[in-house]
Parts: sequence; structure tokens; C-alpha cells
Amino acid sequence: MFGTIFARNLQVGLVLVIVMSPTLRSDLDANEKEDVVTFADDIKPILQKYCLKCHGNDDQNADLNLQNYATLLQGGSAGAVVKAGQSGASVLMQAITNEDDAARMPPESPRLPEEVITLIAKWIDTGLRETSSSKAILAKGTLTFAPSASANGKPDGPPAMPVDLPDVAITPTARPMSILGLAASPWAPLAAASGYKQIRLFNTDTEEEIGHLLFEPGVPHVLKFSQNGEILMGAGGQPGHSGSVVLYDVKTGDVVGRFGDELDTVLAADISPDQKIVAFGGPGRTVKAYSTESGKEVYRIERHTDWVTSIAFSPDGTQIATGDRAGNLYLSSADNGGILLSLESHKNSVRDLSWRSDSKVVASAGDDGRLIWWNAETGFVAMQNTNGHAPPRPEGFSGKLQSGVLSVRFRKDGGLISSGRDNRVKAWKTSSDQTDARTLEDGIPVQAAVDYSDKKVIIGDTLGRINFWSQN
Repeated sequence: MFGTIFARNLQVGLVLVIVMSPTLRSDLDANEKEDVVTFADDIKPILQKYCLKCHGNDDQNADLNLQNYATLLQGGSAGAVVKAGQSGASVLMQAITNEDDAARMPPESPRLPEEVITLIAKWIDTGLRETSSSKAILAKGTLTFAPSASANGKPDGPPAMPVDLPDVAITPTARPMSILGLAASPWAPLAAASGYKQIRLFNTDTEEEIGHLLFEPGVPHVLKFSQNGEILMGAGGQPGHSGSVVLYDVKTGDVVGRFGDELDTVLAADISPDQKIVAFGGPGRTVKAYSTESGKEVYRIERHTDWVTSIAFSPDGTQIATGDRAGNLYLSSADNGGILLSLESHKNSVRDLSWRSDSKVVASAGDDGRLIWWNAETGFVAMQNTNGHAPPRPEGFSGKLQSGVLSVRFRKDGGLISSGRDNRVKAWKTSSDQTDARTLEDGIPVQAAVDYSDKKVIIGDTLGRINFWSQN
């Protein structure tokens, strides 16, 4: 009976994975044990009454057998139907709560009683216990950490630099990967660039590659340093399969936080200035915010109509800007995700976002060729350049040229760096006047960042190269 729900509810055709982890939660205390929901006592009788005619030992529609605990966890032909600790992301819950009568399970039957639905959700959220003596399964990959006391600003001592990083086996690729993610430490001569299942680290003073970090989820699409430079965030995964956010201790390279267990790669993410929230999104069109201390989801932003492509917290920690592939751009409360302003101008994907240090202005880079400075207090356009990265028109060519701004970063002095499809990286004054430019002879500058000194630009291109551009 689940064949229809996979097609209707998961239209992007994602591969679902079984969410089982050897990591076990500690036993509930005596009071909690009275309310434990188990498969044997609570869920199996429900399945026997409503589900086993189509999904039992005799018949397994969609190769799904709910007859016993082991086969339920195994899932069906499209993957797992329950995700420990995440009832909202579990296909079983989506199937029995679908608003479409034709798609809801069981088929050709009234909706299950609310108390039954609530009981199933509680069983999933409390860890998929088999019996009252079983231990709960934690959501896959969750690892929390304690934010630094000096998270919001310049560190008290020397800025964080890698020391004695662990050895990382480099996975060879047929050709160099485009630099999808690039970030520079705000206080140290350190930059991080994406690679296949790795993060490459560079000393921006010597311009040498100094080490690597393993990015186990797959390809890091987003890299960002925390405001104090002590934490490096990597977000990404495997398209159509999985995605998550990983936090690293910059000094040791140790993984100190891991959040999300997505069914597709993460395309956009950021960590709040106080390090207490990570927010991320992607093809699912939803921005999810997780507490780094508890590992629990604290809110969602669900107004986007297309893939979420960019996310950035304001430096003062009060707002979060989010953009998508359709050109929608919103400012929301960083505390609860409530929409504050809708910024309307982009006609194509919002590729990147950057906040000015005073949190009064946010800049957006659009695939429509627009580079916009927004007043974050009013939501109005403060300045813009609608053709800042248009490639030169070949002689005799009369068609439409592919334009597009691919990345944007504010300098500490309020100036701006941008890169685009015209093969150029440009420097802008505090107004929208261009001051300087660097052209790559081959390769498109997908990413550009500014180093700690505010005088050197790091450029990542489609040929997998890191370039340095010194400015006086």
C-alpha cells in the first residue's frame, strides 16, 4: 500500500536510507518508563489491525513487510519508512496523515484515529523501542557540542589555526572538482575549500595548502567559519541520497557537531554568531534550524517555493536571510524563524548572501545578474548593479548572454567582493561603484572570499584551483 505514497509524497525520487545507529540513548528514568511506547505492546497491534493485509508475511506491497520489528526497520523497495527520533520525516507518518484521501493509508479507509496516529508518532520520536527493556535508537548522525563562551567576537588569545591534523586519505577523482564551498577565517591566515569527501585547508599568508579534513557525508557545498574563527562548518552530502552539517574544531580537526539526516544534499547553511543554532536547506525547499546544544530541531522556515540556495545569519544574531532558486529572498527572526521581510527583486536563483558587519545591510548575488545591497531594516533596495558581471559580447553576437553573480562577501570596511560568470572577481566600494577587478583566463570564479587582513582575496574556480589576489 506504500507504492503510491512514495510516488506522491516524495516526488523528487529520493533514495531513502534505513536510519539505524549503534549509538544508544540512556535508559529512561522510573517515571518515564511508565509511558514508554514499544513495538511489541503498542505498535504491533495497530499494524495487525490496519496494515498487515497488504504489508504482512503473505503480501508485501512495495516490498514492505510490517509483520515484525526487524522487517519494519528494513523498509521496502524505496527504503526505510521510519526514522528514529524524526516522526515528521518518516514515510510511515506521511502515509497515514496524508490530506489526500486517495493517497492516505490504509487505502479506501477512514483516517486512523488521532490517538493511534499520536501513539505511532511518539514511538518513532522516542527511539523505536522494540520492547520495554529495549534501549532507544538515536537519530542517525546527531552529535551535539557546547558553544564557546567567546563565540560572538574576536578570540581572547591567539586565533585558531590547525595543529597536528589527522591524516586524511584523499579519494582520487577523474578530474578536479569545482570549488563549491570556500571560506576564510575572520582572525587567522586560514582558508577552507571544498573537495571530494574532504575540506582543503590553506595558509593565506604563505598561500600553501597545509592540510585536509575528512567530510564523510560526501561533497561539501557550503563552508563557513564561526564568528570567532574557532569552528569550521561544512554542509553538503550526496545528491539524491543524503545530506548533513558537520562542525569541526579548527585547531584539532576533530568533529564536534553533526546535524541533520537529509534525503538529499544540503545546498545552503550557516551557524549563528553565538554557535547555538545551525540552519540549513536544499532541494526540500525548507530551512531547518537545529539547536547545537540539544541536537533538536527548533524551527522551520517553509515559505520557499524552490530549492533553498543561500542562508546567512546577521552578525548581531537577530536575523536570518534565506534565498532560493526561484529568486525568493526572506529575512526572518533568528530566534523562531518568523518571517520579518520579503525582499523582492531577483528573477532567478539567489546564489549567495553576505551581511555587512553592522547588520544593517545584506547583499545578495543573483543568477539574474543582479548584485543588490538591501536595507535590512526596511527591506528596500539600498543600491544595486543589474549588470555587474555581464560577459563581453562577442562581435556579431546578438543573442542573450549568460550573466550571473555567483558569490558575494562583505569586507570588514564595508566594501564588497563579488565573482561571476564573466570570469571576473570584482571589488566594490561602500557604494555600488566598482574599484578593481581580476579576470581568470580560464575557469569561472565560483567562489571568492576575503582573508583576515582584508587585503587578500581567495578565489575558487570551476577547475578546482585556488587563486590569491593581493590588494593594497
